Amino acid sequence: MTKQVREWYEMAAADLGVAKHLDATYYPKPLELICYHCQQAAEKAIKTLIMYFGEGGGMPKLHDLSFLLNQIKNKVSIEEKFHDYADALTPYGVAVRYPNELFLAERHVKEALQYADEIFQWVTETVAEKD
Repeated sequence: MTKQVREWYEMAAADLGVAKHLDATYYPKPLELICYHCQQAAEKAIKTLIMYFGEGGGMPKLHDLSFLLNQIKNKVSIEEKFHDYADALTPYGVAVRYPNELFLAERHVKEALQYADEIFQWVTETVAEKD
């Protein structure tokens, strides 16, 4: 794993750790922040694979997770559920930055944590298989 790939991976792990920490320790739970960090963890995990597979043209400076997945679709098998997860998580990267843009409930946090964790685990396994 190159230094750049490792940096993206470690940032993804940190965001996922922050989301889990906020979920476990804060009351009341900051739903927007937890969902935001889940989106960030998934985004940085996917960008880990973009860097890993050396897609040309530099790193896309976009937060649309489906778009990012499409950047590597010819390099790695992507289960359909990850596209669904991407669609669910993407709004948390931008909309939660503005008051009253999204209505979030505890179930959204639970889903966001699950989706981000599964994407992160998929990336971890993918990189481990290729190395």
